[in-house]
Amino acid sequence: MRLSTPFEQKFPKFLIGDSADRTFVIHLHHPRFVGEVMEHYLAAVKIEPAFIDPPDDLTAPEMAALMRQAGDFYQQETSRE
Repeated sequence: MRLSTPFEQKFPKFLIGDSADRTFVIHLHHPRFVGEVMEHYLAAVKIEPAFIDPPDDLTAPEMAALMRQAGDFYQQETSRE
């Protein structure tokens, strides 16, 4: 298990950012990534990640769980608006 760094202790795990036509979930803890939010009317939110840190130490189930957390965070935050 990887211990959190001082940076990770100081900042939240996820943030939301957007541009004129796209929305992103930014993951600030290891492995850092910017994930584009892909909403589909038939399915749940999908996150298309662009990794800043290599995710080599994650298994496929861990990666799936991380993308699910990112999607859940996005849905939770946007439902508060």
